[in-house]
Amino acid sequence: MTVRLLADSDGSLRPDIWVDRLDVFVAALGAIDADEPLSFCEQAWDIWDGVAISDLPAASDPAMLIVLGVRQALASVMAAVYRSAAEAKNPLTLEVVHASLTEELGAVQRECERWRHEGLPSAAEVRARSAAAATGLHVATKRSA
Repeated sequence: MTVRLLADSDGSLRPDIWVDRLDVFVAALGAIDADEPLSFCEQAWDIWDGVAISDLPAASDPAMLIVLGVRQALASVMAAVYRSAAEAKNPLTLEVVHASLTEELGAVQRECERWRHEGLPSAAEVRARSAAAATGLHVATKRSA
């Protein structure tokens, strides 16, 4: 896997670099040293958060959908871990959590692949989807707290 340092004339990173970051993140999940599902999720969140915060794309940049898509996947899996632990009947195993996160991140990767074939979403669509994703993240984190 190669990382392409591609920038637009305004200096913003094109979505290709974020696609590469997503691919590297997914590949690195297996290297997370965690014994518990929640610890795995927390470490994965911290890794992605470090990547995203370092040079967060503009709100209208399609790369923002990648950043938020990964956060949604992480929040969804973390919420499932919290619910599972609270129910205490059948707690999720580390293997199940890893597979669930990989599957959800695969959906983000498939969307990126679709962009290559169909073109990038418009700035207006990105802003609308980003707002919806941010609202969804807010709701997910409130439910799991």
